[in-house]
Amino acid sequence: MEEIYSNKFFMQVLSKPEVSGRIDKWAIEMGEHEIHYAPRTAVKGRIMADFMVEFICAAPPAPVVEEVPNIVMRELFTDGALSSDGAGACLILIGPDGEEHTYALRFEFPASNNEAEYEALLSGLRMAEKMGIKYLKVSVDSQLVVNQMNGMFEARDPAMQNYLALAEEMANKFERFSIT
Repeated sequence: MEEIYSNKFFMQVLSKPEVSGRIDKWAIEMGEHEIHYAPRTAVKGRIMADFMVEFICAAPPAPVVEEVPNIVMRELFTDGALSSDGAGACLILIGPDGEEHTYALRFEFPASNNEAEYEALLSGLRMAEKMGIKYLKVSVDSQLVVNQMNGMFEARDPAMQNYLALAEEMANKFERFSIT
């Protein structure tokens, strides 16, 4: 008899158009067998993105080295991000031989997402300068940072003006510099 009841129950559940009604009936049916249904909470896309930034630095595309006679450009990839745990950055520096140097940074101060992007860029520029690199091609994950550095966008916020001034000052230390 229980088998017939179960078949009727399944047919009724599957034919109902209301999803919540189906879930309620499944919860009642499973409750008889000491199985309790708990709905899955929504995971917002931003939380997943923050998790990935925090634990995984995405590998950059294959290195593209600009070759000008006797000049070999090094490539720097930066990504700064803000999460509920704070701000951080991922830096990947690729040499002319394809050797990668990967760094993950956590900032110990409050920062907005744009500030984190600038901090990532500045950290990468400092690292490249200390390594004695003279020719640098930078790829940044922020359109705002790139467009402010290229003069396409104006920095209106005082904090962004300070970051822009620091980044331009650091960029001028390289003999050849490009940012995308």
